[in-house]
Amino acid sequence: MVNETTPLSRLIGWKRYVKIVSEAVRKVIPEARVYLTGGAAESRLTIESDIDLLVVLPREIDFREAVELRAKILEEAEKLTLPPHAPVELHLISNGELGEYRKRGKVISEEDI
Repeated sequence: MVNETTPLSRLIGWKRYVKIVSEAVRKVIPEARVYLTGGAAESRLTIESDIDLLVVLPREIDFREAVELRAKILEEAEKLTLPPHAPVELHLISNGELGEYRKRGKVISEEDI
């Protein structure tokens, strides 16, 4: 049996983590959309990778609100069985910023994962 806390085991479960976080986002911010970007989206995960998720909001938010929303999403995700050691990185952005991420690299909608 693979130890759940090894870097390899954390990466093996990345798609499950995306589903859990997406569900948590829908509960906390129903109008938000979730996209995968970074190494997982570009099929270049390494043992040191994290799973980069864009949480696209319909409006811009300030730093304080982003910190609060990120905490609420992760709290909800843990209730939905996201392990505390899951290598998930949330990027809360406005709808207008999504195009910039698309210019920099591959962005995949949660429905297409």
